[in-house]
Amino acid sequence: MKRIFRFSIVLVIALIGVILACSRQKPDYIGPAYIAAPENFAVTSFTSNMSSISFIPSTSLMYSASFTNSVSWKLTITGNKSGAYHVFEGISNGFTNLQWWGEHDGAFFFKTGETVTATLSFFGTSMVSETTTLVTQAADFKTCGKFSTYGDFENASKITPANKWFAFNSPTPIPNVIQGVASAEIDRNGDTVKAPEGNQYYFIKGKGDQATFVSGIQSTASLSGITPQADNVWVNIYLYGTGDPNAGVEIEYQEADQPGDGIYSPTTDDAFVAYVTLSHIGWKLFSFKYSDLTPTLNADFGGSGNRKHEPNRLRSWDIVLVKKTDPNSPIAVYFDYPIITTGGPFKPCH
Repeated sequence: MKRIFRFSIVLVIALIGVILACSRQKPDYIGPAYIAAPENFAVTSFTSNMSSISFIPSTSLMYSASFTNSVSWKLTITGNKSGAYHVFEGISNGFTNLQWWGEHDGAFFFKTGETVTATLSFFGTSMVSETTTLVTQAADFKTCGKFSTYGDFENASKITPANKWFAFNSPTPIPNVIQGVASAEIDRNGDTVKAPEGNQYYFIKGKGDQATFVSGIQSTASLSGITPQADNVWVNIYLYGTGDPNAGVEIEYQEADQPGDGIYSPTTDDAFVAYVTLSHIGWKLFSFKYSDLTPTLNADFGGSGNRKHEPNRLRSWDIVLVKKTDPNSPIAVYFDYPIITTGGPFKPCH
């Protein structure tokens, strides 16, 4: 009996060992995550199909390369003036007619008139190969969504009521506020603010004459034809932050709820708001799903509608600069490229 008992214990321990060993097995990989360049690795060719390019009309720049071995590679395209960049990655011994449509990663767009450098680098070696191209016309991504006409702010004379842009400090200026189109404003940290797209953006700065409200601007341009599916609509805007927790914006989207009139009325219709504190540093794309926007609590300014998110009823939007913590401290907002997209947040398309 004792021998049987001891044998059972040994068998149980062995089975536990097998189970633990099986549970510790690493999953099989389909392929290597990275392949390093071996000794004597070489690039046999790296070219682009054009020395200069206009991305308008829709045109792509094509890159081709070949190497002596299949390795992990990265192609980084960088603008010498904009600082914009776009990255391709792969594992192969080369590529043929890899298409770049002028799109960018990050906040900065590529600019007209700049030279871009395409740098080919590899995992496991410091070897790089480069080629340059002049961008004679940068890509236009306004058709990637519903873009507010003149919302790139490249033409300052167009940001007027005649073109459906209404600055809050006009026709009677708000005290202690300046606002308008600019290309090289100096922020609170002493840095020059450069546009993320093109050369110009809109700014509002100052203390105003109220405890919270400073100023704002409204646009009623190009908001027809948007889908009614609020879960499938995103509102997007590039905002520049200086790290100031006192600086905030309220971005308000205004609907015409009353059947037939097609006109937004602040005392009877809806307004939905995105709230942003500008405590980040530099330019950043902010994207909000329309169905997640908050109904305004102000009954006289969009708080008296049916409380339904109906982006197909949008008639206007505005951005308002507000003080959040210190009513006596001047603040600022810089913004660019407001666009409403369907199917997801804004991204360059072609």
